[in-house]
Amino acid sequence: MKKVSVFIDVQNIQQVFEKQGAEIRYDRLKDYLTERYKKEDGEIIKFSAFIPYRLSDENRLKLIDAISLIGYRVLSKLAKERPDGSIKANMDVEMVLEMITSLEYVDEIVLITGDSDFEPLIHFLSKRGKKILLIGPGRGPTAIEIIRASDEFENLDEIGDVVLK
Repeated sequence: MKKVSVFIDVQNIQQVFEKQGAEIRYDRLKDYLTERYKKEDGEIIKFSAFIPYRLSDENRLKLIDAISLIGYRVLSKLAKERPDGSIKANMDVEMVLEMITSLEYVDEIVLITGDSDFEPLIHFLSKRGKKILLIGPGRGPTAIEIIRASDEFENLDEIGDVVLK
């Protein structure tokens, strides 16, 4: 039985769909992936969601709680405000470290993002024999570099009733 881990770049996914006025049903996404891998004689051993937040963002804090309650392992950190007032809010380094440390116990990685910054990581994981399923927020918002680097690509918009518009 193949072992699979799921890593979600919540910041990236939320930004894309919030701009469209859409909502992601993380419970349905989890159910979809669990069923998909059962059919392929696989087992998802970990669902990890990476979520930066601001203390003033009640919706994000509620999202963190909701995702935790449906069985995701949530890794979060406080977003940093720069002197110019802009916000630095990504967890790319944390995601990379988690994926690299999972190498010894997984056969396949599901990466849910549209961010091209993950291209070198996808190549690194592939060279170590890991299959990469990329699930992105649409063909436009998902960087072509990571689609090409991955073994398989699925459009989040096309997965059942995961995206509510």
